[in-house]
Amino acid sequence: MTNVTRNNFEELLPEIISSIEASEFVAIDTEFTGLHFERDSFNSLFDTTQDRYKKLRQTATQFTICQIGLSAFVKVPSKQKYAAHTYNFYLFPRSCSVIDARFTCQASSIQFLCQYKFDFNKLFHEGVTYVSTEEAEGLREQAEQHETILTSDVDRDLIKSLSSQLSEWLPSANDGDQISMAKIQDDILSIQVQALLRNYFPTIWTSKVNTGEILITKVTPEQRADLLAAEPPWTERLLDRIDGFTKVFRCLSESKKPLIGHNLLTDLLFLHAKFHKPLPEKLNDFKRNIHELFPHIFDTKHLILKIRKGLEERGLSLSITSLEQVYRNLHSHRGKYLVLYSPDIVLANNALRYSENELFHEAGFDAYLAGYVFLRMAHYIAAKDTSALESTPLPFSSYLPALAEYENKINLIRAHIPYLNLAGDDPASFLPKLLYVTARGRSPLHAMELTAKMEALASADVKMIDRRHALVATATYGGSKDILRAFKNDKGMHIAYYNIFQHSKPIRYGLWGAVAALGAVCVWTLLGESPKKT
Repeated sequence: MTNVTRNNFEELLPEIISSIEASEFVAIDTEFTGLHFERDSFNSLFDTTQDRYKKLRQTATQFTICQIGLSAFVKVPSKQKYAAHTYNFYLFPRSCSVIDARFTCQASSIQFLCQYKFDFNKLFHEGVTYVSTEEAEGLREQAEQHETILTSDVDRDLIKSLSSQLSEWLPSANDGDQISMAKIQDDILSIQVQALLRNYFPTIWTSKVNTGEILITKVTPEQRADLLAAEPPWTERLLDRIDGFTKVFRCLSESKKPLIGHNLLTDLLFLHAKFHKPLPEKLNDFKRNIHELFPHIFDTKHLILKIRKGLEERGLSLSITSLEQVYRNLHSHRGKYLVLYSPDIVLANNALRYSENELFHEAGFDAYLAGYVFLRMAHYIAAKDTSALESTPLPFSSYLPALAEYENKINLIRAHIPYLNLAGDDPASFLPKLLYVTARGRSPLHAMELTAKMEALASADVKMIDRRHALVATATYGGSKDILRAFKNDKGMHIAYYNIFQHSKPIRYGLWGAVAALGAVCVWTLLGESPKKT
């Protein structure tokens, strides 16, 4: 595994892009600074798809990515083998002019990262910068209009200090004379400072030397014109540096390689929000955007849930479908040889540390795991119905047709539909009918107490209507039946299947109003048709 930070990003970028372009597919994983911005943003069986998207949109807007893993699986020539070129990026946005990211942290998420030895020093001191496409365009427009692009008071004080030194030095300096000034290790700040100094002083040229110092040279107008012509515009150099990880994101999107992840809906929202543009309000707009960016997405959580029964029939134990447990099963001897000619999967030289240490919840390692289990499942799906006599090694291109029914289906956790379809209509709800709870006697219902009772019997969520009535959503038909059976003769509450005409007050009142109105019309009609007395 290669840890990618600000210090080595530019050096490694060509290798990273080359790995993506040479790969058959790329797996990703992300770590965030938080998951739930508000108490009511937890997943609920009552959520519509738009409700769920609204909650996740708030998460991706308020929190940020602190680490992203990328594992590019490259086919080894002439062998039934794939090498996983794996990178673990620490990401931290940089401020520049109008770009000054604000995000929050959730204590439980930070504790989780600490538990798995997350390196916060690398994050804050060495994190690779990034901007969204929209932010980059705004910065380009501002820079091209020669507006000031420094943000902090420290930066402005630095410019004032350097300008004062130059004002004292220039009158006595001759053409060709040089002076070294402030040491600025930060490339982004160095580019901005040099651009402003050149703008303020038309008889100087600036450059950055290996020590990080700014070297000032007094030049003639002709020399300065030649130097400017030989160098890319400072705006392009600035944008090139501040783009950071966005270059990798852009390469991923332009390559159109299959993108793999485990339970990756939240990951996709973060990718859209941080590297593309702000998330739209409507789910369908997001689905369209992300499908244009990544037309071939596979969620290994959805895959394993769909094929789990067949794998269990062949001897694997998959009662738990977390990424770690799925990997352990498919990495076992039985898991590797479920069908003939299963490919070898090895870590590339840059990621050999992962063969010595299982670093679960480090984004790079989890990205490798997602790619590993995807490849194992892809081969199983493509080869499971082929007899031993007809079996042959399969190229990756033969996997994709076999996986077509799973493509762009993204698993939904604790929801009324099993998955989102990024490329079409979502499936119908698979949940049982809601349950309607009515308090008996004088005692009201208490949300926490009722929730505890329901969850003791089934995976369920409770929504209070008022002090005496509540709705219960269950994840399975068996769970609903267990609850009805358990509370059939309960003295404190009555539970039945919800009937909108019987239990919804607005519907009931509306129906009674309609009946009353219809009755009035009938009476009026009858009276109007009665013979008049003469």
